[in-house]
Amino acid sequence: MKVSLSFRTRILLIVMLVALVPLALVGLWIFRSAARSGEALVENRLALALEATVDRVQENWIRLRSDALDLAEDRELQEALASGGPLPVSLGNALEGMDPGIVSVSVRDAAGVEIWSATRPTESGPSGIPRFEEPVFSVSQAVWQGLSDQRVGTIDFEIRATGLLGSGDVPPEAAGTVIGLFASRTGLSLNPIPFDPLMLEAERFQWGGEAWLTARRFMAEPPVTVVVAASLAPFTVPLEEASRNGMVLILVVAAVGLLMAAALTRRLTGSLVRLSEAADAVAAGDLDRRIEAKEDDEVGRVAEAFNAMTANLEETLAELSRQKSLAAVGQFAASLAHEIRNPLTAIRVDLQRVESGLPPDSALREPHQRALREITRLDETVARTLKRTREHSEGNGMQRIDLRDPIRAAGDAALPVFAEAGAILTIDLPERLLPVNGDKGSLEQLFLNLMQNAAQALEPGGRASVRAAIDEDSLVVTVTDDGVGIPEDLQRRVFDPLFSTRQEGTGLGLTIARRIAEAHGGEVVLESGPGSGTCVTVRMPMV
Repeated sequence: MKVSLSFRTRILLIVMLVALVPLALVGLWIFRSAARSGEALVENRLALALEATVDRVQENWIRLRSDALDLAEDRELQEALASGGPLPVSLGNALEGMDPGIVSVSVRDAAGVEIWSATRPTESGPSGIPRFEEPVFSVSQAVWQGLSDQRVGTIDFEIRATGLLGSGDVPPEAAGTVIGLFASRTGLSLNPIPFDPLMLEAERFQWGGEAWLTARRFMAEPPVTVVVAASLAPFTVPLEEASRNGMVLILVVAAVGLLMAAALTRRLTGSLVRLSEAADAVAAGDLDRRIEAKEDDEVGRVAEAFNAMTANLEETLAELSRQKSLAAVGQFAASLAHEIRNPLTAIRVDLQRVESGLPPDSALREPHQRALREITRLDETVARTLKRTREHSEGNGMQRIDLRDPIRAAGDAALPVFAEAGAILTIDLPERLLPVNGDKGSLEQLFLNLMQNAAQALEPGGRASVRAAIDEDSLVVTVTDDGVGIPEDLQRRVFDPLFSTRQEGTGLGLTIARRIAEAHGGEVVLESGPGSGTCVTVRMPMV
């Protein structure tokens, strides 16, 4: 059901769309901006924390790497590896002089065979229980002989993650964040963190009922990935609370504005209500209705224009009626030309052919000439009738008849067309009377047009049927064929004058049929489909 809105309601809707909706959008933008601003603060803090952590890891890495380089540059070790002789005695205390972050050292010769290793003892807790061993990652350092390019061995180091992060406090920039170190080659976590390390693989995750953001840096030296994470709540919650308070204030202002707009529009639309009531009265036929223009504004000018419109409405309606009559005359003239003049032309041509074959002294010449004169007179009569159509209206000559009679007459007239097409026509009529108020000749023409259309759509051996029945207070006649059918995109045009799906068609058969049915208070409905035939239903009131 269509809902009609008053002009006042529309004005209020415009106020809401122009003023209140933008305010709501601004409030929504502020609310979302608060969340985005909080995220931006966290992202900036993570960037600073990540930069400070990376700097500390690189600084510690340089220190650890220096110990490894010092051992690799030991001349005695280089000569022992190159000659295959005994390793220097000083190598036994090498691990003790290195950074505590290095937990083990091993030396391999040029063939990759381990020839010496050392590991720091596991530290114990206060009750003698070994401490949890931190994850380590391996780093290799090649050993070269002097300044030559001959590689004589390799030194492997295992380094604790705490050796990279340092044993002191985290950088000030990283306060309040969680720092994770991961081995680049294996992806394993190198330091303890308070939640599942896999969470740090995502840029955003949920933990402890809060949203967290992460930032990461892939480092080549050392081969680790540094990840820092921080919760959004400490930054976004205060901003979102402030934005919610702003939204409440915006809603209060919007409600006050809407109430003021409602009060003002009531006064503004009063004159428009009077104008609407007068328009309804004119639409109901009261052409004497006038509006008193009290205001000298746009509404007052509309009232004056309305009064001028009603004064000229009768003349306009009369002109429209004349235009409609002219259009009806044109269609009626085309119908007569289709139904009478075309057959007359065919008869005249046939008679002229017969005349050319008659002997000069034939006794048939006189009646032949008489027939030609009568055809010419009949053609002239049709032309005069067309000129007088404006003086007549459809529906003249209506009387109570049995609808079966024009159907049978149309069937008899259509049989030659079906015989020529090699098709079969069957007519099924009820035994009881089919009373209708109509013109027998016009109804015969209606059903003849439908039957001829069905015959022209049939292939040899095709079938068409005509059936009549009573449906409550209506008479229903269906003309059905099993012909080629009509494409769906053309069905809406088949009743248009001069439109035909056949090249030789005039395009007036269905147009005339519909006009005759409408003149009798009925209707014509067509249903068809390509390859499924066509069914035309004529429904008329029963008397």
